[in-house]
Amino acid sequence: MINRAGDKSTLVQRVRRLVRQRSARRDEGVYIVEGPKLVREALKAGRSVEVVLVPESATSEQFVEELNQKNVPWVEVSEQIFSSLSSTRNPQPALAVLDEHLVSLADVTVTGGLLLVLAEVADPGNAGTLIRSAESFGASGVVFAGGVDPFNPKVVRASAGSLFRLPVVCLPDPLETVQALTEAGYACWAAIPEEGIAPEEVPTGQPVAVIVGNEPRGLATKVQAACAGQLQIPTSGHAESLNVAVAGSVALYALSRR
Repeated sequence: MINRAGDKSTLVQRVRRLVRQRSARRDEGVYIVEGPKLVREALKAGRSVEVVLVPESATSEQFVEELNQKNVPWVEVSEQIFSSLSSTRNPQPALAVLDEHLVSLADVTVTGGLLLVLAEVADPGNAGTLIRSAESFGASGVVFAGGVDPFNPKVVRASAGSLFRLPVVCLPDPLETVQALTEAGYACWAAIPEEGIAPEEVPTGQPVAVIVGNEPRGLATKVQAACAGQLQIPTSGHAESLNVAVAGSVALYALSRR
């Protein structure tokens, strides 16, 4: 446990920046995990936990004893300070600093497995849900091509631990990502609202990457044109379209069942 006042003050200021600023997380190559359950999942997955902040009301709980047993440094802070750091209204009693664990595109294409590409997906809840679905349906990895930070605290929460276990790639441009995947032997299929084929009809014979787009705008025309084809989720009823997290999840399920 870190108990020197100077260390604690500096750490609190640092964690506040990491929670709020994507640039701070990128500069340090770290991110924030909130809640004992997710911290446990991270440790179970073998992720490197630098330090955990715990509110004073929770220092006698079993979670702190687990941190001691695993030799994970933790720091007690007041309830007021802890609440000011958390990104949620009802914070769980733990804030951990973890090392980033991004991988390269080559790392996820070498296996030839199913991939999910988030092309400028902006909503962290959708992004986290898609990571969770990708792991659930056997994808080899998730590629963030622009859009939300994969280590945004809301993405981390919505992924429900899948972020710790599933390889994640971060690239700046959707079109260049599709082109690189195509060169690596992947058939890239653009998920669109209509006029595509059903996922079950996607040809087999080569590894597939599903490309889902930005929530209001969808996929850029040039990105769709660079793909091998377009797929859609057949629906009935009068809904205008499916949420991107729902559509991506259904597509992954269908492709995993082929």
